[in-house]
Order: sequence, then C-alpha cells, then structure tokens
Amino acid sequence: MPHARSQPGGRSNRRFHLVLLDGRDDQTAFELFTERELGLQKGQFIPLVIGGGAGVLANPERLPKEFKFMKDRFELIHRYFPSIKRVVLINHEDCMYYRMLAEKIPGFLTDHMSRLRHRPGEDMDLIARIFNRLLSHLGLKAELYYARFTDADHSKIAFDRVLV
Repeated sequence: MPHARSQPGGRSNRRFHLVLLDGRDDQTAFELFTERELGLQKGQFIPLVIGGGAGVLANPERLPKEFKFMKDRFELIHRYFPSIKRVVLINHEDCMYYRMLAEKIPGFLTDHMSRLRHRPGEDMDLIARIFNRLLSHLGLKAELYYARFTDADHSKIAFDRVLV
C-alpha cells in the first residue's frame, strides 16, 4: 500500500482511489490504463489485487464466504483511508476464478458461464447492483471496467468502461 501520513487512530489524511483487479491483469497494460484512462499516478491509488477481482462480488448469497472476504477488505480500507470515494472494479476476459467455480461446484454456474461465453462482462451489471446495495454504507462510488484481449495470442489488452 502507498505510504501515507496517519491521523490519530491510524487513518490516512491523503486522498487515494481504490483499484480492485484480478491477479492476472497485465502489469504494463494496467499501469498505462491507470495513468492514461483513470488519470492516476503511482501513489494516488491503492491497488487491491484479489483472485477473481470484481467477480467475487457477483454472488453474495451463493458464495457468502467469498463476499464476506471482499466486504471486510472494503470496510478495512475505508476505515484506514476514509478519503477514498472512488473504487474502480475490473473484471477480465477468460477469468480463471469463474472456471474454478464451474469445476469446484458442478452445475453452480452452468447457465451463468454459458451467458458469459456469449456476452463477456455481462456480470458487471450484477456486480454494480450488489456493490451499491450491500456496500452503500461506505459511501463509495464504483466505476466498472472490463479488460478484454484484442489479439489472438492474448498479448494485448483493452479496458472498456461498463456503464450501468
């Protein structure tokens, strides 16, 4: 996490933004994205890297432990960095988290996975609704992006803003 001066109680008085991404995101593409598209330099945001990225928020009723983990992280960061009001949620094409869920819980995401194969990023609307409904007490504004491959060998990534 970026170094920050603390206020009494361990809180930072610097203004940060929170960017949640999956561990697979390409570092170079991510750095260009945060700088050019989001207008954030290193030290102005806190990268929260969690396997599954924003996708972890998609099924709180079915995966309560996964959701609780994310909720606890958001609340902890909000407690220590109360100036954070902007959260950037990123999901990406070919996410291993979704494949793992489909293998680990047979039939659990069959319909969901089928829809995602035909309409990548479809769950971003669901993620936005759940984020707003279950994390609204933190006063955070979520921006959603979908990272997709732009070439056959998966070496180039484009980040598309998802308007919900």
